[in-house]
Amino acid sequence: MQMKLALQKVPSALRSIACKGRTAISKTWWTFPIAFMGLVFWLFYQGYFPIQGGNLEQRGQFGDSFGVLNSLFTGLGFGGIIVTLILQQKQISQQENEIRIQRQSEEARHYEETLHKLLSLYATTLNEVSSPKGELRGRSVLRGSTDRVFEAIKKEKAQLVPQQVQERYKNGKLTKDDESFLDYLYFRNFKILTVEIDRQGRLTQTMKVLLHHLIRGIPSHMSIEPYQALVCAQITYVELSYFFLVALAFKKESDLREFLLKSGLLKKAANIKRLRIHDYMYEQFWGVRIGEYKEPHLLPISDARINQAIRAYRRQAGQKAPPAQKSYTSPRTQQPGNHQ
Repeated sequence: MQMKLALQKVPSALRSIACKGRTAISKTWWTFPIAFMGLVFWLFYQGYFPIQGGNLEQRGQFGDSFGVLNSLFTGLGFGGIIVTLILQQKQISQQENEIRIQRQSEEARHYEETLHKLLSLYATTLNEVSSPKGELRGRSVLRGSTDRVFEAIKKEKAQLVPQQVQERYKNGKLTKDDESFLDYLYFRNFKILTVEIDRQGRLTQTMKVLLHHLIRGIPSHMSIEPYQALVCAQITYVELSYFFLVALAFKKESDLREFLLKSGLLKKAANIKRLRIHDYMYEQFWGVRIGEYKEPHLLPISDARINQAIRAYRRQAGQKAPPAQKSYTSPRTQQPGNHQ
């Protein structure tokens, strides 16, 4: 039994000796080329190699005859240096590219993490919003505020713009009386907005911080469109209607107006419930035409097919269809200038 254990230990001992030998050689390998060159030089000097000439002077002349080879090896050495420099430059470029990719990845990660944290903070702040008596919370508070605004405007009929004035406004042919009439409607709307809308300062400031990071915090190598779509998807029409009215009503909210425009939220606001008079006000006082961002609701049937269907209907009905048959007006729209 002891013999077997001893035999088992022999290979491990041999491996240990071999490892130590390799370690010693790896530390002293550089001495072998030096020793070899020294040995070759001594052998030449002692005359063990056949060299032309019987003395040092003749041997020196024989060595000078290899000047061409010396030039060749010198050129090869210089070329080797150039190749080494080129390879080093490529390696440095690769390292710089890897560092740049790593930096861009880190910037993207930081931007996305901060954006998601701000979205979470905004949602928390929204849920903490409450009415003065505490009976309403969150979006219900914002909806109540916007509903009061619309009710007060309708009660004063401050949203009603005659059809003729609408046409002249659209064509840029307003008269002096038209402008004075619209100025009165603008004035009444501003008064109602500033009184009836609840200023949720903390929520508004959180929204501005979120949009500021979305627009100005994005790294230069990234596209903002996916993140715009993400933020717009998180903001409901209730919140958007509220922020639109805040941006419209208060002169000091210039940064909110800028962020709504650049974030894409204003484009989304163009497709929600609004008053035509508010579109006029936003254009006149803040220089943005909301209607330009409104997306048309396209039907899955072509105009030619619709016209053909109307003609067929008239022939079959035996009477002319009413002029408004091609369009539809909701019964809720009782006055011109109401909600678009």
